[in-house]
Amino acid sequence: MKKITLTTNHSKVPIVIGNNILNDFDLSKYVANENVLIISNITIGKIYIKKTKGLFKKFNVNTLMLPDGEKYKNKDTLNRIYNFLIKNKYDRSVTLVALGGGVIGDLVAYAADTFMRGVPLIQIPTTLLAQVDSSIGGKCGINHELGKNLIGSFKHPNLVLIDIDVLKTLPEREFKAGMAEVIKYGLIKDKKFFNFLNKNNKNILNLSTDYLLKMITTCVLSKTEIVKKDELEGGIRALLNFGHTFGHAIEASKNYKGILHGEAVSIGMNIASAISADNQYISDEDYCRIEDTLVAFGLPTSVPKNITTTNLMKHINHDKKKISGKNRFILLRGVGNAFISSKLDNTYLKEISKNFISQS
Repeated sequence: MKKITLTTNHSKVPIVIGNNILNDFDLSKYVANENVLIISNITIGKIYIKKTKGLFKKFNVNTLMLPDGEKYKNKDTLNRIYNFLIKNKYDRSVTLVALGGGVIGDLVAYAADTFMRGVPLIQIPTTLLAQVDSSIGGKCGINHELGKNLIGSFKHPNLVLIDIDVLKTLPEREFKAGMAEVIKYGLIKDKKFFNFLNKNNKNILNLSTDYLLKMITTCVLSKTEIVKKDELEGGIRALLNFGHTFGHAIEASKNYKGILHGEAVSIGMNIASAISADNQYISDEDYCRIEDTLVAFGLPTSVPKNITTTNLMKHINHDKKKISGKNRFILLRGVGNAFISSKLDNTYLKEISKNFISQS
């Protein structure tokens, strides 16, 4: 079992990583009062709600099951959480537990930050994507029909509990989608890790415990290092958005249906890498290696055919990373060396995106 502490100006967040730790981890010191509400979705709840409740034997535990899917990451589902809390007469003493992937983690964290101006939170991420990215760093929120994550806040949990054993029940497509966020860490700041992923592709896809522990721990360390330096995304934390501008636009263009977040990010990273090569920041050889790595992990690299450049540009223009009317793109100066650019205009973006619209 590995423990990493994310220390910021406002909090200290313990992040515990291990195998089979959901069976008997002592959570008592992370719960301040007697009431606990575990919030999950109907898919994850069927598998892990009983086991998770067993970790809170000393407390008054209740559960709330929400529908499963990115399309439910909205104000209506958020209100279901508020309604449940209010109708059951919970107050600021309740600890909310987010049991699920990125959608549940974001929804529950945002509810925890805003219900009665803030209640304690525990994150138990059950997808690869949530374990290496969304459960760490405090960012949370909901989607708007015009763009992803446009409404949100920062809410650090009392604990992030990462059990890699839960990945055995994760659908293969979901695991591969999570690999997009894993590969991202290698591309933005760690060439050695990028090489490790390529060298150990089969062991990772076969869910070998030792390789998963090393991979997830490396990602968590990378993210905590960046968040420590820039908690509220005023500078380098924006590097974590590599591939996300196009990725979020793709998700929004499909109304958050039919494509997973990681799949959209993979496409976005491929486009961002191509832009980097087109502007001669990276070599064509580097670009080909990046694209080959995404393909080797079963990830898509082309925009779905039913999305037009007009769709993409509409949503890119609502991107939450815009400052003073200018989009900020994360590009590469080499594998492991990302930077922020505000120099890409809409005409150029629309033109280059045409090369990635699938024709099949």
